[in-house]
Amino acid sequence: MTEAAARPARTVGSVSAVGSVLLLGPDHPALRETAARGLPAWAGQPGGGTLGAALSAGWLPKAVPAVEPNEDGVLLMAGRAGLLLAVADGHGGSAAAVGALRAVAAAAATALAGPIHGAAEHSTGRPGRGAAAGESLINALAAAAVTGVVDVPEPARTALGLVLVLDDAVLAVTYGDTATVLVRRGRARVVGGPSDFLGPETSGGPDECRPVVRRRRRPGDVVAVVSDGVPDYLGRAFPAAVAAAARPGGRQVTDATAVARALVDRAGTAGAGDNITAAVLLPGAAAPWRSRRRPRRSEV
Repeated sequence: MTEAAARPARTVGSVSAVGSVLLLGPDHPALRETAARGLPAWAGQPGGGTLGAALSAGWLPKAVPAVEPNEDGVLLMAGRAGLLLAVADGHGGSAAAVGALRAVAAAAATALAGPIHGAAEHSTGRPGRGAAAGESLINALAAAAVTGVVDVPEPARTALGLVLVLDDAVLAVTYGDTATVLVRRGRARVVGGPSDFLGPETSGGPDECRPVVRRRRRPGDVVAVVSDGVPDYLGRAFPAAVAAAARPGGRQVTDATAVARALVDRAGTAGAGDNITAAVLLPGAAAPWRSRRRPRRSEV
């Protein structure tokens, strides 16, 4: 199986644990070509939504000298603990982007397999406890990314956007200039902002918490993470482009891969002389993923 293929959900006992998609730029160096893959948010969960990713080297040659034609990468993962979207944009080669994404994928394969510590509070009617536990989880994944670039030769760096989606929260950690967009009821907002890039000199062990931006999750929310090739070529209105791609002509769509591809293609046709990558979570037709009907008293 190539890096671009969707990895089926890992199985623990009779329960599928974690599914994943990893697309790496070095596998897709051609201009005007887009690689795209999708992933169900959680197998067997009606209304759970879909995850989609798309990646391209761009439409035109890069305006600045580059070590490799395509230095981006994107990772999608779905498990019982939550959903993960990660976009990396390498600088000085793809090594830092690839190292960070592979390290995050290895850590998340275990971390997302079972309910996160503290997630049981979801059933108590006290929102936010699971999100607090999620902060520990996303910081652990950020720490894994730091470890993944420790041995990358200078001057390689990478931008990295990590987004963890829980039942009731969206949590984001950002290195560099990737961007996260949350679309709610047709209105798009950027979550967080740019920061230092991730490189061999970056500190950030498990006990050194990276700033986490947290937003409450609502039914119907759309989440997108993009590399700078999207905002650079779609301009300041790029969040509106995310909202429009998620509801073309005012219609609700359920194919997150098609939305991710549409964002990449739109930036490309706008003249992108840079790598372009997008990761998208679309809601399902019903309740948020992993939501369950509470049993009646007579059923307990």
